[in-house]
Amino acid sequence: MANASPIMKYDSVTGVVRFPFDRRWHGGAAFVMGNEGNGLSEKQREICDEFLFIPQTRGGRSDGGGGGSASLNVACAATVVLQAYCLWADYPDAGMAGEKFLALPGENERLRHRER
Repeated sequence: MANASPIMKYDSVTGVVRFPFDRRWHGGAAFVMGNEGNGLSEKQREICDEFLFIPQTRGGRSDGGGGGSASLNVACAATVVLQAYCLWADYPDAGMAGEKFLALPGENERLRHRER
């Protein structure tokens, strides 16, 4: 897609990672994920303000070989996009106890209540 921006871009000279998000946006953000084969439909594209992509690598060989991928499944792609957005927005990390993330006070009760 010609008018899409990479989800993040690393400047090897400055060591700075840049994100395509804009602080002038007000309110929340919504991300529409396309499928692996066809991307977004025309109707889905019409409601989007910006388009992003996750750059794919080819294994680091100078001839472009060495593996890599042509696409990511939508769950993997969503993880990359949402993590980049959280880094950009400076959301706080969840606390941890050992190797487990800590829930917010009352969060476990709300989740149990929804399961009933």
